Formats: sequence, C-alpha cells, structure tokens
Amino acid sequence: MQEFETVLLSTEQHVATIRLNRPESLNAFTRQMRRDLHQALLAVSRMPEIRVVVLGAEGRGFSSGADLTEGPEAGQSVERQLLDEYLPIFTQIASMEQTVIAAVPGVVAGIGAALCMHCDLSVMADNANMIMAFTNVALVPDGGASWNLLRNMGYQRAYAFIAEGGKLPAAECQALGLVNKLVPAEEVMSTAQAWAGQLSQRAPIALQQVKQLLRNAGAQTFVETFQAEAKAQNVCLGSADAAEAITAFMEKRQPVFSGK
Repeated sequence: MQEFETVLLSTEQHVATIRLNRPESLNAFTRQMRRDLHQALLAVSRMPEIRVVVLGAEGRGFSSGADLTEGPEAGQSVERQLLDEYLPIFTQIASMEQTVIAAVPGVVAGIGAALCMHCDLSVMADNANMIMAFTNVALVPDGGASWNLLRNMGYQRAYAFIAEGGKLPAAECQALGLVNKLVPAEEVMSTAQAWAGQLSQRAPIALQQVKQLLRNAGAQTFVETFQAEAKAQNVCLGSADAAEAITAFMEKRQPVFSGK
C-alpha cells in the first residue's frame, strides 16, 4: 500500500479510506497535503476492486482550510496555486468512478468546507460547524464554494452567509442539503464506513452512471440530460450486473454484483 506524509490510506474489501493527517493544525492544507491527497485519490481511482471512498480526517476537525503559515511558492500567485494545486483534487473527486463520502468529525472551514461539499455524500458530527470566514480577512470563497452554496442555499442566503463570514451549525447544513447524515462525533467514521460498505454492495456501473449524470446535469438542458440518461440506461441494461439483478429477483435472493 502506498504511503504518504500527510494522509493515511487503507483499504478493506471494496472500500478505501483516506484520512487527512495533520491533526495538530486541524488538518490545514499545506502544499504537501494537497499533493498527497491528490496522489492518494489517483491511486484509489486506479484500484478496480474499490467501489467507494471515505474521505475523513484525524483529530477533532475535518479541515480548517488553507494553512496560512505557508503562502504560495516564490513567483506563484494565489490564483495559480488554486488552479494548479487544489483544482486537480476537486476534478479528481468529480471524475473518478468511485462514490466519495466525506466524513466530517468536527470543524470544517474555508476550502476544507468546499472540499466537503464537493464530495458525493457526507456524514457530519452533529456538533460541528461549517465556517466561511473569508470576508473576515478581506477574501472571497474559493474551491468552488460559491457554486455549491448558491445551488443549495439560493442567492440571498448564500450571499449573507459569505458576506457575514458566518458559520452554519450541522443541523442547518443538513436542512440545506449540504450534508446527508448527522451523528455524534465519535460515530462519524464508523457511520461513513458502514454506509460505504452498504453502497459497495450495490451495482457499481449504475452508481458510476448516476454520479456522472448528476455531476453533468447542472450544465445541461433538460433534453440533454434526458438523452444522457437514455445512453446510461443502455449501458446499464447491457451489463452483467443487470442480468444478475433479474436472476436474483427471480430466485428471491440478494444480487451479487461484479461491476461488469
């Protein structure tokens, strides 16, 4: 198993778990952690046996955002840092076939919050807060946070949240659709891994198609999405998993999906 300096990677059956591992800084993102997380996601995406990924963190928080003690490299603008070092992480999560579940044990702020919102699913501690403090230090959101907040909150609520540099309690995050499940902090990782285990038993090709349909739908017309669904349905119906599902139904048993 590949090892990294600032993230932990493990696998069990069809589930991979990646943990941000800088708990002393609430897992603030350094250049090394950005590099490690991207490489860990790439490594997992190339494991054909892995169907679901849990992205969690060591310590009492998911991520406090960027590590402000480390600026861009000499001659590098913050724009280039975001595009060159962060964007590959976000595009990898969106494009990889596996479902990615964020496991948020505590505070999640800044680009760490953007990362959580960008995952396919999420489990959050019921006492956690999502913090967008950018305007408190004369900055704007990054990591695509504006896009995700607008889609979930609407313009005026998103504007107020960002402009006031506020924080959203976990219950409000769930009510707005920013996270799926709330559990006590000590149960976040076990809940996420149990959910991952359940999803890993479902038809992988179907979940892969659902992920891409939903990821693409926001930029498509209704007709384009309709056409994409039709094409995806054709792929799924031609799979061995669809045949197994029909056989299992007739035999009154649970299907065993191969991902083929």
